[in-house]
Formats: sequence, C-alpha cells, structure tokens
Amino acid sequence: MLTRYLLRLLCLVIVSIGCKQQSTDDVVFDTSFASARLAEIKKIANNTYTAKVLPESEPINKSPWYAFAVQAEEDKTIQLTLDYGKYQHRYVPKLSQDRLHWTPLDTTKFVVDTLSHTATLSLEISSKKLYVSAQEIETSADTYSWIDKIVGEHPEIEQLVAGRTVLDKDNLVLVHERTDVEDCIVLVARQHPPEIPGGTIGFKSFYETLFSSSDTAKKFRENFNIYTFPLLNPDGADMGNWRHNANGVDLNRDWIDFSQPETQMVKDFVENKVKQGKKIRFALDFHTSYSGPYLLVLDSINEIKTAGIIPEWIKKIDSSSSLKVEARRRSQELPYCYNYFFNAFGAESVTYEDGDEINRDTIRKRGQVYAEKLMQTLTEKQKNGAFTN
Repeated sequence: MLTRYLLRLLCLVIVSIGCKQQSTDDVVFDTSFASARLAEIKKIANNTYTAKVLPESEPINKSPWYAFAVQAEEDKTIQLTLDYGKYQHRYVPKLSQDRLHWTPLDTTKFVVDTLSHTATLSLEISSKKLYVSAQEIETSADTYSWIDKIVGEHPEIEQLVAGRTVLDKDNLVLVHERTDVEDCIVLVARQHPPEIPGGTIGFKSFYETLFSSSDTAKKFRENFNIYTFPLLNPDGADMGNWRHNANGVDLNRDWIDFSQPETQMVKDFVENKVKQGKKIRFALDFHTSYSGPYLLVLDSINEIKTAGIIPEWIKKIDSSSSLKVEARRRSQELPYCYNYFFNAFGAESVTYEDGDEINRDTIRKRGQVYAEKLMQTLTEKQKNGAFTN
C-alpha cells in the first residue's frame, strides 16, 4: 500500500550553464519530488538566476504555485527571480530543510515587482537541500500517512477506495458510520492543490476535533455519520498544479457537469448512501483564498428553506471565541461543491475558506472551534426535531 501511495510524477531541473565546473558557483535546483514546480531556470550572473513559474494549463485561477529544492557545494547567498509571466506573485515563500517544519522567508529577503510580474528571493543555501515552496508541501503520500495515523487511533473509521483519479490513483474516503444512524455530514478537502492552509491544515484540525475525546465529540459521533474525502485532487497535488486536476479541470467548477472522475466519485458515493436511507444534513468544503478567513454560505432566499444550522453555528462561534466569522453569500446556481449538497439534498453547506498567510496556529485553533460549535449546533437541532425528512 505504501508503494502505491508513494507513486508520484518526477521531473528534474538542474542548473548548470558551466556551474558544475565552477567551484565558486555550483548550484543545483531540484524538482524531482512530488508537488514540485519550476521551469526554465537560467543563470544571469554569478549567484543570480531567473526561473519561470508556469501553470499546468490555461485559463486558470491566479494561484501561481512553485516548489523546488536548491543547494550548493559551499555556503552562499543567491538571488532568484521568479517570473510569473502575465500573472502576479501571490504566496510568501516558505522554507524548510526537512519538508516537515516550515518558516516564511523574511519579508526583507524578497522583493515583489508588480510591473514586471516578478518576485526576487535572496536565499542562503548550503550543501544541504533547502526546500522553497509557495506553501507547506503536502503530497498525497503525506495526507495518506496522516490517514493511516488517524485510522490507527480510531479503528471505528473505515478507509475505503471510493474511486480512481485521472492518473488512476486511489481516491480515498474515510467512513465513520453506524447502521442505526441516518443523519450524516460530508467533508471535502483540497480540490485545489495549493490551498494548504485551509484545505489541509484547517481541515485536519477540524476533522481531528470531530474524533476528539470531548463529550461533545463522543455524543456527536453516536448520532451522526461522517463521510470524508480528505484529498479530492491527489493528482494535482503531486503534479504541483496551480488549480486543476490532471485533465486541466477546476474540480470546484464541476459540480453540475460531473465531467471528472474525482467529482463523479463523490456524487456516486453520496447518492448511494442516500439510496440506502442515509440523510445528508450538512457539508463542508475546505479551501484557502487571498482574503480568508470566511465562509461561503447560502443566499438569503434559500436560507429560509433550511433548519437554520448555519446562522446558529455562526452565532455560537461569535459568542464564545475571538474568532469572528465573516459570511459571504453566493448564488446556489454556481457549480460549486457546497451548492451540490444543497441543490441535490437540501443539506445546508458551506465553503470553508482560510487565508494564504494566516498564522498556522490560528488556523488550527479555528478548525477546533468551528468543529466544536458545529457539533453542538447539529446535536441540538437533531434533539429539537429539526430534521424531519
């Protein structure tokens, strides 16, 4: 199983241009690992380089992802200019030497030029690889390793292959289900590869809170089934894509057509559960944006048709923590994931957005608070007879 999970796309970009023959300027850029992306690296002068940051396909959302490793025979400082072409720099570079612990590059160490669509990074490198990435790197293998840990701690969670991706990888669903329980929630994470803060860090914190040992979580799990798609786009994540799956499609615009195997997989799984008598009561889709955190919620016309879970949930969060909620209404005609759950099942649902550069501890705390208050809200609604159909 581990071998299957470690399957990844590989490419290697080595800057030479005579460098390997020059001991004073021997620099290697490596993109041989999953999630890497960098192209057309050129040496401009001694210790000075440029590189293109190119999308997997176009048109595309402006989410210019880059990830690479760099090293040299001797300690030195290099200047690397990332050229985004017609796009603008978005993400503060993150640095790591082990791909586990990440630190944002000091703001004095990079300069963004919005006129030339470039960002110039000053990087201190050595013989040990320095990983540089738009956000923390989370490959499919990383997510599946986390899944193995969660399942090991909670044997009541069943890990299933719900479908295959474009590149024929396993696409997993985590199932916590009691045969005598009808009410269910659905979680979908990381449709868009770069959206690590909300799509991975926030999602994991939220999910782990659902399976905590708190009285609220224990009671919730007794009364609600939990179906979770922890990494909907493993192909895109491992390819280092800006936005799309391996077919060049934005999955979060495919929840009407269901043209892609990843979205079709969720549709088939959930609709099969409904045919078995299960009731979808709530759904969350985890993302990251420039301006997060916020929740995309139902428009006011459709909200009146619901049991009022969302406004009560937000009220509980606002009244009990410093993490105030910004709710943004969107039309239910848009082809987004959360709209599918409302339009198909009448289930209240949200898109959960965190921000690109929000403190990671704050993101984790938000995940915990949001999960705790949602469990309280749903449990109270269920007890008060809000779910009658």
